[in-house]
Amino acid sequence: MENQNTLSLQGKLIIEHSASDGGTPTLVCRGRITMETANHFRTEIKTLAPKHRFLKADLGGIDFVDSEGLGSILGTYIVALSHGCDLMLVNVNSRVKDLLDITHLEAVFGNRSRTA
Repeated sequence: MENQNTLSLQGKLIIEHSASDGGTPTLVCRGRITMETANHFRTEIKTLAPKHRFLKADLGGIDFVDSEGLGSILGTYIVALSHGCDLMLVNVNSRVKDLLDITHLEAVFGNRSRTA
């Protein structure tokens, strides 16, 4: 049964809305940020950024990011900043963290990217 659940999530991105203890809106993401799902991630951030000073994207459940997904993460970060919103990546999966390090994007996100 576990394999069926895993297979059904392949190629998909599930985003749930929650709030941190301090009330900061948090997007809890599970699945993959890819060419097929990047627009979903982008749309969620673009919708919330103009309404909040801070947003968190919990990437602990993201197990794969392709080049389009990486561009989407960077692009949404820039869009959020343009709306005066500070987007922080939290609980970043170690594989995604490695990708940010390899591409030197960790320097762009600075302390806005934290591993679990």
